[in-house]
Amino acid sequence: MEIPTETQPEVESLNKLMKKTLVSVVLAGVALALYRSFALMPGYQGLNLGLSNYIIESGLKDTGSLNLITAVLYDYRAFDSLGESTVIFGAVSGIVLILSRKMLPVSSKGLSFIVKRTLGIMTPFIALFGLYIMSHGHLTPGGGFQGGVILAAISIIFSIVYGSAFDYRRYSPQTKTALETGGALTFLGLGLAGILMEGAFLQNLGFLTAETGTLISAGSIPYINIGVGFKVGAGLAIIFYSMIQKTFEEDF
Repeated sequence: MEIPTETQPEVESLNKLMKKTLVSVVLAGVALALYRSFALMPGYQGLNLGLSNYIIESGLKDTGSLNLITAVLYDYRAFDSLGESTVIFGAVSGIVLILSRKMLPVSSKGLSFIVKRTLGIMTPFIALFGLYIMSHGHLTPGGGFQGGVILAAISIIFSIVYGSAFDYRRYSPQTKTALETGGALTFLGLGLAGILMEGAFLQNLGFLTAETGTLISAGSIPYINIGVGFKVGAGLAIIFYSMIQKTFEEDF
């Protein structure tokens, strides 16, 4: 059924109003949840020991993470890390908006056959190393940010060695955007789960903690690491592709 022409502006205006209302309700709900979460957070009990001494002495017990740096990033100051991830998300969004006029890949030639075959052999090992760094950040040095940068390097090297058309066909901007959004929602979802199950936003989920030193331990920290890894990796890949497609133009 076609909408009469004279009523189309009214329908569009109503749709815009509904979208604005929905966004306002969601933002108000998030603000209220954060406010209640901060109000319920317990006071710091180890101030007399000094913050660094407290983390060194109690970090493993509190978080289950052998890597105390990861414990700080995704437990003691997890809200700050969420802010850093939001900054990356804002940077990616801004760059894409600024450089969004040209959406096609720009090159398909790439480098020599030898370089292409060498990268083809190395790529699975690079990806495996990146996933290892992401998933073992609570046990060894590393974590989501570092593992994400390694994964982003794969997409960047593909664009250089095979040409950006190759990377575009296999890992389109839409796929990278979905990975980045999924990583961000994983981080935020675990934060909201902390409110429901532990009483505070981004509170470590104790029921996920297994034996110390195992892969499935440290509560929600490993899962936050994985979410951050995919978010950072996809975000950096999007930034690189958005920039190079404005640098030069070549039909493929």
